[in-house]
Amino acid sequence: MDDVLQLTLYLTDMDACESVNETYERYFEDTYPTRTTVGACELLGGATVTADAAAALE
Repeated sequence: MDDVLQLTLYLTDMDACESVNETYERYFEDTYPTRTTVGACELLGGATVTADAAAALE
């Protein structure tokens, strides 16, 4: 996860932000990637959270 530079999160329930933040902190330490959180009415397959990430590979 150290290679992740940017993360976009899509949430159907913005009240879940606190839970998402706790999960985010478990996966990313010290240097956090930039993050955008977007509220969505509906996600594919009935998901409540989905993510899009950009990473730098050597």
